[in-house]
Formats: sequence, structure tokens, C-alpha cells
Amino acid sequence: MNTTNTPAASGDARRSACPVPTESERAAAAAMLRIIWGIHSSRAVYAVAELGIPDLLVDGPVSSGDLAQVTGVHQPSLYRVLRLLAALGVFDEVEPGSFGLTAIGDRLRSDVPASMRTWAVFLEAVGGVQPFAHILDTVRTGKPGLDIGFGMSLFEFLAEHPDSAVTFDAAMSERTAAFASTLAETYDFSDIRSIVDVGGGLGTLLAEILRRHSHLHGTLFEAASVAARAAAVLDAANLADRCAVLAGDFFEQVPRGADCYVLANVLHDWEDERAIDILRNCRQSMVGGGRVLIVERLIPDETGDAVPTLLSDINMLVITGGQERTNAEYASLLAIAGLKIGAVHPVAFPYGVIEGLSRGLWCQREHGYPVGDRGRRGALAVVHRALSPAGERGRRPGGRGSHGGRHAPPGLAGA
Repeated sequence: MNTTNTPAASGDARRSACPVPTESERAAAAAMLRIIWGIHSSRAVYAVAELGIPDLLVDGPVSSGDLAQVTGVHQPSLYRVLRLLAALGVFDEVEPGSFGLTAIGDRLRSDVPASMRTWAVFLEAVGGVQPFAHILDTVRTGKPGLDIGFGMSLFEFLAEHPDSAVTFDAAMSERTAAFASTLAETYDFSDIRSIVDVGGGLGTLLAEILRRHSHLHGTLFEAASVAARAAAVLDAANLADRCAVLAGDFFEQVPRGADCYVLANVLHDWEDERAIDILRNCRQSMVGGGRVLIVERLIPDETGDAVPTLLSDINMLVITGGQERTNAEYASLLAIAGLKIGAVHPVAFPYGVIEGLSRGLWCQREHGYPVGDRGRRGALAVVHRALSPAGERGRRPGGRGSHGGRHAPPGLAGA
């Protein structure tokens, strides 16, 4: 038997036996390729946001040559980045080489409502892509990629890079602004008299709540380095007479005597045990009938709707070691901390408000017990003493605070 051509024949048979992809399989492969190349899109967005390209297009389309000249970059390279983003709907190539803004691209301007400009450069403030280079090690060990890549936690990293800390705080304020007005308008604060914003950053959310509810008095509880800047923001908003700024460590204690404690974008930074510590400190500090308001991204039942929160969850996995949680998971944390989950109020998608009720408040809701004015006046007196110039306002307990929903290391809080 002549076997000279057998291997080639066998190879031909194998190749001819390979099934031809169907149209749906080709479409699936194209969709997968777009996911694989997601980093190309995100880094292109980062580049134009960092260069300030969208702000240069506010008066109408500009050629890539003129944009390159103004920004001092390589024109052919800039054109290729703009061309990709035009294909993605960020820009409009109105004529060859000339680009204008779309509604999506307009969100990358620095001076518009619902701006995403700071968020577009946020990743660079927390190590760029380096933390994500270690995602396989994170999956294997549970250790955040940022810790692996830099040998320190996020908040230690920010303490050593003050410029990054400023960008981080600005990004947190930008995200808070996206839901602050809706939350302040739609949540019922009528039976609340005193509110503490724990880890409230520069005071974006607290200021909006106080502006809309003139009967409220507020306290912003933050790290000392952030508290100084927050005080200036609140003073500029003409809220100094109804709001104080205190510094401290929410793992040790929070200001006592209020009837509402807000935790906005705080708990998702932490693993369960640390999140429970924060909730327990709030419960121990609140007056009878008090509550916690957890403001976080909700995980919807529909998988497609959950994508924004699940992407944030991966960010937490790689950057902080925290996590986004389901309503049931928040209920479990609250129960361990001695609180009971109340209503869940969706606000600006994907955010929602999850109530954590003290025993006195959930008994009142279940049995209709009234909240006495005498109890309210007593609670306010405690809060007012805490806010007095001779009291807590002038003290700097040290320890760690948080920056717009992040917890800072001891060195960042200062004295």
C-alpha cells in the first residue's frame, strides 16, 4: 500500500471537516471581540478627556489638525483615536478629519450637568491599568490587584499621591451629584431632625439635602484632610449655620446623638466584617428610633440592567477589596449590626437608598407608635452640643476617615 500522501490527505480531511460558523456564531464572535477590546475604548476615552478635547469642541466641529496643534500632540495619532470614538458615538466626524460633539461626547465636558469627565480620568488616579494586570492573581487569592501591583492599599496609595487623591475626590463628588438631587427630593426627611453624613466627601450630598429641607441640621464626618476642603464648600453654600464638619475614624466611632446616618458609597469599599463595624457604630451612636440610609448601586434582578453595578463590583474587587451587594446581603449586614432592613427606594439608576432601622423605629412602623417631640428635642440637644465651637467641631480625633465614600489610612487623617 502506498502511504506517501496519507498525512496530507488526513490533514485535508480534518480541515474540510471543520464546521463553517453560522451567521449567529459569527455575530457572537464579533460581540466577544468587542468585549475583549474594551480596554481600547476606555483608554481612548481617557486620552481625549485628559487632553480636554470635548471642551475644545463646545463651539462646534474642529479639525484634528487644529486640535493637535492646541493640545500639542501627534496629529495622525489623535485622528485615529477620534475616528474610533466617532464610530462609537462619542464624536461626530462631520466631514473628513473634522469632529464635533454628540450627546454622549458632551458628557466628557467639564462644565455640564451629568458630566463624566472626572470619572473618565479617575482610573489613572488609582494606578491606571496596573491593578487590572493582576486580576488573575486577584481571582486566585482574593487580594486586590492594586495591593498586589503597588504593595499598598488604595488609601495608602492616595495618601502618598496627593494629586491622585484630589482627582479621586472630584470623581466621587461627580458621581454623588448624579443622584444627590433626586435623593434629596424624593426621600421623606420630614420626621428627621439631625443627619450625619458619614464619609461624605466634600459634602455634595449633605449640602443638597440641607438646601431642600430647611428643618434639618447636618454633620459631615470625614478625614481631616478632606474635612478642611468640605468646610469651605459648605460655607460657600451658606449652610455653615446648619452644618458642622468633624474629623475622625468611622471604624472607631461616629458623632453621637443624631437620628439619621447616611452612608453613601461607603460600605461597598469594605469586606463584610468592616462594613458591619461601620453599621454597628452608627447604631450605637443614634438616638432611639434612628435610622441608617445606605446609598449604593443596587443589583437588579434583570441581568442586563445589573451590568453597571456588576462592572463597579469588579472595580471594587480589583481596587479596594470591597464589593457591591444585593438587597438580601445588605439585610444580612444590617441584622448582624443590630438593625433591620426597611424600604428600598430606587433613586437615579443604578443607585438606591436602603433603610436600616433601629428597633425603636421598626416597632413604630409596625405598631404605629408615635415619635414624641420631647425625644426629638433631646436628640437635637445632643447633636447641637456636638456641633458647638467649644465641643467636637474643633477637635481632630485622628485615626482614619473617608473620602467621598472611601476610608483613609491613619496618615491621611492627620491631627
